[in-house]
Amino acid sequence: MLQQGWKAFAVYYGRRKMMKGLCLAAAWVCSALPLAASAQSPAAQAGSANVEQQYKNCANGYYTGPRPGRIRFTKDTWLWVVTPEFAKKFCMPAEFISEELKGAEAIAFKVDEDPNEEVCGWADNAAVCGREKNLRFEIYMKASVNLPKKRDLPYYNPATLPSKFLIAKTDIEHQASQRTAKSNPKTGALGVFESQQVGLQGIKDGKIVWPITTLYSELYFKEVFEGIDFMAFHGQTGRFKNPRMEKQDIQRFVISFSQLGDVSSTDKGKTFKDFAHVIELPKSFSDKIRARDKEPGMSVEDLAKRAFGVVTK
Repeated sequence: MLQQGWKAFAVYYGRRKMMKGLCLAAAWVCSALPLAASAQSPAAQAGSANVEQQYKNCANGYYTGPRPGRIRFTKDTWLWVVTPEFAKKFCMPAEFISEELKGAEAIAFKVDEDPNEEVCGWADNAAVCGREKNLRFEIYMKASVNLPKKRDLPYYNPATLPSKFLIAKTDIEHQASQRTAKSNPKTGALGVFESQQVGLQGIKDGKIVWPITTLYSELYFKEVFEGIDFMAFHGQTGRFKNPRMEKQDIQRFVISFSQLGDVSSTDKGKTFKDFAHVIELPKSFSDKIRARDKEPGMSVEDLAKRAFGVVTK
């Protein structure tokens, strides 16, 4: 019986993977696949159906992550903050909602570790290796927001070529690739925003008092949902540990979008009106970001200490 059960599960899982692959090939965003009926009693199945129904009663979609009473769900590794309007559209959990979020409909945050490139030999120690870590912000914003863009494209995704990290280019090859890019530009790999246009900033009294890090564009997708654009950015980790910043007791943070062509050496001292657009992050969400960024192993200094054998408490 046990062997038959495993065979049945293997068949179901194989079919589910095949269906999911076909679904992803058909559309960039795919609704959740129906789950196989479990070996529950009729009463238990009815209870599960009722639980799912209360999480799937919104007009535009529903959150597939963990919810009370839900048995099968998608594991969620993100920190979320959403507006009440976004939560109502997509049945988001109440704990994600904040009326303090301004300038965006929803933000998902996590610390990403580069899965493709691990560099070894720090401090001339071949055993000390490290992967780049980044703050990653995925932003859902109303398409009606008029953001200044270097290129008005419906889609942007920088080319990620994992094995290419192991082949360093000479000047000859670099110049050849520049000529190719100029004569045959790959539209989807050209950035929507300018390289220094977006930043994570510490604020006090509506003024930038401490620029945290530049946020570099990772992905842009126009109207991922009806009337809502998606964009993803990454920034340097370990910047919240600066003693001078902590001394100023900065508690609030924003994501700022500069005007095109702004060549200011620093955003320090600027007010909100000096930017094309500002996303105000709730304090509770900012606190979680700061706590995550201050965990061990997030900064270059942490890597250096490991390389040189410095013991930290």
